[in-house]
Amino acid sequence: MTVPLRVLGDRVLVKPDVNLNAPETLASGVVVAKSLAAAVTGEDATISICRGTVIAVGTPKHPLHHEVESLAKRLEQGPPFTDLMDAAHLLRDLIRRQPCVAGGDDVLFSHDAGQETIVDSDTYVILHEHELLAVVVPESASAPVEFTHIGFGLRENNTIGEL
Repeated sequence: MTVPLRVLGDRVLVKPDVNLNAPETLASGVVVAKSLAAAVTGEDATISICRGTVIAVGTPKHPLHHEVESLAKRLEQGPPFTDLMDAAHLLRDLIRRQPCVAGGDDVLFSHDAGQETIVDSDTYVILHEHELLAVVVPESASAPVEFTHIGFGLRENNTIGEL
């Protein structure tokens, strides 16, 4: 799916999923809600405001990006020592970030997060990366988690040791 938008900064473009719990309006005009929350919020029957698929991802910047860039430029303007040039490159590498999601990821987000927008009659939500709550991992991709007891704990006299 191609959308004529280029997402900027730490933003994520999400296509909301269908919300089956939204209220319905019957032919008689009576509104029937499947839950109290849907009745109160009046959610649209065609979209979900809590789950969707990532369509596009921007390029996030480290919170200290501007400070580090300024420091790296000062290092490069100093005497031409290889160590200073290496330090400038290292600083830039340290603040480089990868997005936490990718196109196609199934994500959860808060009902009041982001900005809804309509492009070519399709509804999308543009959110900041930090507004995402979780990535839904398909069952086939998630391995069962096993916990093991290592045999240590508190003894009766509140000292730590092998049980």
